Amino acid sequence: MALVGIALLAANLATVYSYLSLRSHVTAAAKERLARTAEHFGDLAGVAYMNAGGWNEESHELIVHLAQADGLAATVVDGRGRDVVVIPPAASPEEGAVVTAPVRIGMRTVGSVTVSQADGRLLTPVETRLAHELNRMHLAAGLTSAIVAVAVALYLAWTLSGSLRLIRGGAERMRAGDLDTRVKEGGDDEVRAVARALNDLAETLQQEESLRKESVDDLAHELRTPVMGLLARIEAAQDGVLDDEAANLAAMHDEATRLTRLLDDLSLLADAARPGLLLERTPVDLAAVADRRAGAVRQQFENKGIALSWEVEPVVVDGDFKRLEQIVANLLSNALRYTDPGGRVVVRVRLESGNAILEVADTGIGVAEGDVEHVFERFWRGEKSRSRTTGGAGIGLAIVKELVRAHGGQVSVDSAPGEGSTFRVTLPALR
Repeated sequence: MALVGIALLAANLATVYSYLSLRSHVTAAAKERLARTAEHFGDLAGVAYMNAGGWNEESHELIVHLAQADGLAATVVDGRGRDVVVIPPAASPEEGAVVTAPVRIGMRTVGSVTVSQADGRLLTPVETRLAHELNRMHLAAGLTSAIVAVAVALYLAWTLSGSLRLIRGGAERMRAGDLDTRVKEGGDDEVRAVARALNDLAETLQQEESLRKESVDDLAHELRTPVMGLLARIEAAQDGVLDDEAANLAAMHDEATRLTRLLDDLSLLADAARPGLLLERTPVDLAAVADRRAGAVRQQFENKGIALSWEVEPVVVDGDFKRLEQIVANLLSNALRYTDPGGRVVVRVRLESGNAILEVADTGIGVAEGDVEHVFERFWRGEKSRSRTTGGAGIGLAIVKELVRAHGGQVSVDSAPGEGSTFRVTLPALR
């Protein structure tokens, strides 16, 4: 409707403008013609004056004859302002339909003449017929252009809405759960951009849905293992088939502790997903954070036979001390979990190009090239069977990513299977 309305408006405006413009040109041409007629009649009146030897009956008759021959109403006035000839028009002249010209004999003015059409109109009958014919042509041209404009507008509207209908149909199928749907990228550039964006959204939703299902499966497995262990030991105790009650209670305590740790990780991940509600920013020395956290876990690394060292220099950032400490703790926990005895872990903090750089490098099992892009996803683990034996749920690095993003930074990893991994956190440094 908008396209049709614009088309009609444009056609009508063009027609009206053309009509008014041409009408003004016809009127101007008629006035120029009348002005030339007045000048010519003034010249003829001068000839009549000169031949008759003045304003007399002979010149009067000649002037009347000339006026009637040209279909003019005329008034001739002598040099003293007295009427010599008066031929009134049939009706009151229209505006602009009366022109006055001087009557000259050589360089001497002997009077003046005022002329108009005999019927008092500006336009002659021929000019009037021409104006009417032009009006009919304008009306026909306006109707033709309006019909063509409406046809083109309807075609464009149908073409545009056709592409939009396809996009709408695809969106409705996606809303119904068919995330395999893809819409055809047709139409103009903007419509193709919309279709491309919708296809990208469907692909993202499909990936998110796949990740969600995998996450639910992993979480169910993580919860099922300790729960089944607890149920088995409780049933064994109820049946009286356990010999060592203390060992059974200790094992049940371990399983309950594992459940608690998993629930704590899930709670931390939920908090990290809304960082704006939990950060208390102050100037924090990132080196002090790394030094404190590394010193706290040093004994755990020694117990596993892993050498832990740190090389730090003072770098101040705008951040939350506890959350920054949580980032370092999770990276160290990840390094401890995936580094074999006899390995080495190094923590580094330095200033580089105006940014604070935190690195945790290990000589652990590393990550395959195709898996590097997944290490920060929730519940993802490269070697699931091995990670489950170490108690990891694949949440720690996801928490790191969310907390680093909350601080306006970035986290990345360089890794190779069998050679270890280097996790790098980049944060804006205070100057």
